[in-house]
Amino acid sequence: MRHRHSAGFLFPLSLFCIFTICAFLVVMTGAGVYQRIAGNMEDTYSTGTAFAYVAEKIRQHDASGRIALTEIGGRPALVLADETSGSSYQTYIYPLGDALCEAVVKEGTSVSVSEKDAVLTVTDFSVEEKPGGFLLLSATDASGNRAAYLVYVRSGIRHLTEEEAIQP
Repeated sequence: MRHRHSAGFLFPLSLFCIFTICAFLVVMTGAGVYQRIAGNMEDTYSTGTAFAYVAEKIRQHDASGRIALTEIGGRPALVLADETSGSSYQTYIYPLGDALCEAVVKEGTSVSVSEKDAVLTVTDFSVEEKPGGFLLLSATDASGNRAAYLVYVRSGIRHLTEEEAIQP
């Protein structure tokens, strides 16, 4: 019968323990990184989606006289004109509280901004005209980071008076 030394047993056991501890640390580090990335993606989702939505609406309406700016409740709003089946409609995109809202009304119809559809939750969304035919869209994400997006309007931007726009 051969004698076994305790070193022959302790070395593989200690190697296994070190491997287990290292694997646990790698998994915990990966979980922390994943949580930070997921949190950042969630924070920027609302602003990125709002920019993409509004930019696509602007591109769809980029024709002479179809894009206008006005104010609703003291905040700049985007007005997009459409004509369907001989009737003219206006789509208003504007911030209200922590939501980006959209209201579609028949041209000349009086409607309140409370009669709207909340499109996305977004903080401090604004749209303003910049020189050279650009519209600057800006918003703040849930973490307080401000983001901006420029959209070029080839056809020009009209300005509606308060009387022409929907009222709060």
